[in-house]
Amino acid sequence: MDFHGETVSLNHQIDRNPKPEDAGRIKVYVSILMSEYPIRDCRPILAFSLPAREFQDSFTGYRWEQLNCLEDDERLSISQVDFARTELSRLVTDVMFYSVKYSPYCALSIYITFKFNDKPPAMVEEYKSLMEDTTTTKYEEYKHLPVDESVMRIQEPNWNVFHF
Repeated sequence: MDFHGETVSLNHQIDRNPKPEDAGRIKVYVSILMSEYPIRDCRPILAFSLPAREFQDSFTGYRWEQLNCLEDDERLSISQVDFARTELSRLVTDVMFYSVKYSPYCALSIYITFKFNDKPPAMVEEYKSLMEDTTTTKYEEYKHLPVDESVMRIQEPNWNVFHF
């Protein structure tokens, strides 16, 4: 039995002083981390955003259809994608409704990482700090990526990096 909590991690960051075009938006970045893939080079394969109001208005039934395209990725199972959807809803609900740091004028960034580690990464301490540290901007480069809320994009995998 696959324990998805060990293969799917979610982290978030609240930007309390976002650019005007980012205010009130939820930005989601999805990455796949392979054991041979250096952590510092882990790039998003999917990026999208939506108005926070869209989620707030239907949070009990919001389906995160933006993640549907991940079901076609041969590296992921449908149950992993479903687990990511469930955890994404839980995390966004917790942040938006229970966090004293969140307001409608903030921008919320969510980082979903699918991890495949057949063996421990070479730099275990770097790996632990990256996955556990939610107070620093470990995905600093992501917040500068352009995010098109109307179009999802999946990048073709770099087969020189991924090894099966």
